[in-house]
Amino acid sequence: MSSRWPIVPHGALAAAMVASRKHYWSDAILLWQDIFRHGDHDELAAGCLAEAALRTGDQGLADHMLGQFTTPPSFLGHVSQDDSVETSPSLADWTAAPLEEVAAFRETHPLGGQTSEISTEAIPLAPSRPSALARLTAPRPDAVRQAVEIHGAREDDRALRDYAATLIARRARPAALHWAILGCGKQDIGAGDRTYDALLSAFAAYPLSPVERARADARLYRAFGYPAFARLLLLDAMTLADRAADRAKIRHRLAVLAIDRDRWLDDSEILSTADFGRETPERDALLSLARSANRLQPMRPSPSPPLESAFAWLLGPGLDEVERYAPENRLLMVGNTLGCGGMERMLARAYRHFSDADVFDTVDLALLDYADVAPSAFYAGEAGVRADDILLLDRNGASDMPCSLLPGSWKARAQKLFDHIRATRPRIIHAWNDLTGLLSAYAGLAAGCPKIIVHFHHAPDVPQSGRAEQISSYPAVYRRLRERTDIATVFCAEAAARGYARWWRVAEDERFRVLYNGFDWDIPAIGNAQAKHAIGLAKNRPVVGTVLRFSEVKQPLLWAEAAITLAGNAPDTQFLMVGDGPFRSAVANRFAEAGLADSLHMPGQVGNVPDHLAAMDLFWLTSRTEGLPNVLIEAQFSGVPIAAFDVGGIGETFIDGETGLLVPQGDIVALVERSRTVLGDADWRNNACRKARIQAEERFSAQTFFDGLRSLYGA
Repeated sequence: MSSRWPIVPHGALAAAMVASRKHYWSDAILLWQDIFRHGDHDELAAGCLAEAALRTGDQGLADHMLGQFTTPPSFLGHVSQDDSVETSPSLADWTAAPLEEVAAFRETHPLGGQTSEISTEAIPLAPSRPSALARLTAPRPDAVRQAVEIHGAREDDRALRDYAATLIARRARPAALHWAILGCGKQDIGAGDRTYDALLSAFAAYPLSPVERARADARLYRAFGYPAFARLLLLDAMTLADRAADRAKIRHRLAVLAIDRDRWLDDSEILSTADFGRETPERDALLSLARSANRLQPMRPSPSPPLESAFAWLLGPGLDEVERYAPENRLLMVGNTLGCGGMERMLARAYRHFSDADVFDTVDLALLDYADVAPSAFYAGEAGVRADDILLLDRNGASDMPCSLLPGSWKARAQKLFDHIRATRPRIIHAWNDLTGLLSAYAGLAAGCPKIIVHFHHAPDVPQSGRAEQISSYPAVYRRLRERTDIATVFCAEAAARGYARWWRVAEDERFRVLYNGFDWDIPAIGNAQAKHAIGLAKNRPVVGTVLRFSEVKQPLLWAEAAITLAGNAPDTQFLMVGDGPFRSAVANRFAEAGLADSLHMPGQVGNVPDHLAAMDLFWLTSRTEGLPNVLIEAQFSGVPIAAFDVGGIGETFIDGETGLLVPQGDIVALVERSRTVLGDADWRNNACRKARIQAEERFSAQTFFDGLRSLYGA
């Protein structure tokens, strides 16, 4: 079969194209997800995934993929659900002329032009099988594996290349070539390299029976990280296998793939518990769930994604076995990190506040990522913690039922959280944001916690732009969790609540509670002129500034373009950009290209943010999306007027026309023109500075925020 497909790894990509071409939408989803995970064909994979999701009515996946685009491909606006979805396409159809289908995809599909680099040449079969003597003397797979590991440990790519040439000359079998191909990949010897391509050709051209070929290819594709295509190859081998022993081996490999992919239900109709090897409770639970799901929804195109399957089990039969504990007066906060970010700062402040208050006997903190004196510890001082104070929910470790039902690294993280909850019996779990909210809900419900609060600090654009496969399942799972009285949700802004209601496709009701962040930051100790002088800026020239992470979502390069445009009309303007991140060098280079390097001041991350804010005459924020940006509130505490794009909750942080300027999203012309006007109007700026401080103190006080949390906690 492999000879009909392009050379590895393009066979998986070709199969995805064939699935879309033939409208095998359910298989297309699984195949394109593997392509998207590798990140080599982002727009192609995201567009084709969105198309398949819209055809099958999977709106969660469609929204997730559409979130990958600044401007989605126009053809997706005309795609509708396909009521004639083929749930079980014939495997014979899969293997019929796939290269012709790839060529047709290129010619007819709206995204076909992005596939020109894919080879459509089949690998010719070797003229004859090696003799019996040649097969006996060919290198053994275990010996090849050991030799490749030795070369890899020595990082000796020349020796590895020589060894690969020997394997090819001795006509090593695919099972041995498999290890050489993987070893080359680990040494960064990849496609286009003569040695690597020769190994792949020898692997693909070795004469095998159709069943042996499918099994060999499936094993290699699984190792390359394309399990969906490996599964199709094994299913095809199943139809070709005449011997019961061969069919048993294929079923076992399908079971291994099901475990690897956390998609235990995909082949539940042909797999038995024996195919999975040793008995485990989660295996039996999921196979039982699969049979139940097939009875109840026989027309469902494919089983639920792993995250949805896990919650379906937990919220169904799983909770029947949960014993609620008698809670201690403890609070458990669960967050991502204490790195530099608005949400992380609010978490740090809330943890410190309730640790010092008398509301709870003990407050615990669990984080997905943390290390002392690392970026993940940026607000550790504000929280008053070190590594020994934190439960680290890392990816490593074993898991038991029911945490082992969760996908990937969620298993170990949830298990650590579950064990901690059972040991400490908190009265309340307060999770900060989407992923930690689901982990906390799963582990907390399974452990018997009486109340779990999920606190959202950004607009849904943020998770939707992420690459993790599980994100597309968030809306479906949160819809189910919202039905429970022991799960509460709270949002940082009205705009965030509205956005999540749209993403989850539910009505915005009283459960979409909004609690604004609160602050008690110090007012700058120095005035505008002193602040400019202290950081090396001219006192008599206006300063447009920002404080941000130099990341894609903040659009710092767009900020730079607006600044360059403004400087063309107001050449005495100075620019102050506080912060750090991956785009910082690119921004500095762009200013230099425009001849404005001397007008730009970039101090990096600083400890005295208010004194840098005091040097600004106008604060710009050009984010692509936001929840409730703390930095705009902090700027107003420092008496700095705002000019910012109208995204997320930005419009809730200041009074448009009085303490700031709300600009249409992405419109740098409007941003520049309105900024020129206010920079030339000293009276407006003085009034805006005074009003900004007053409204920030009234609307975003720390006391109001902490009182709101006390109310949520029932304290």
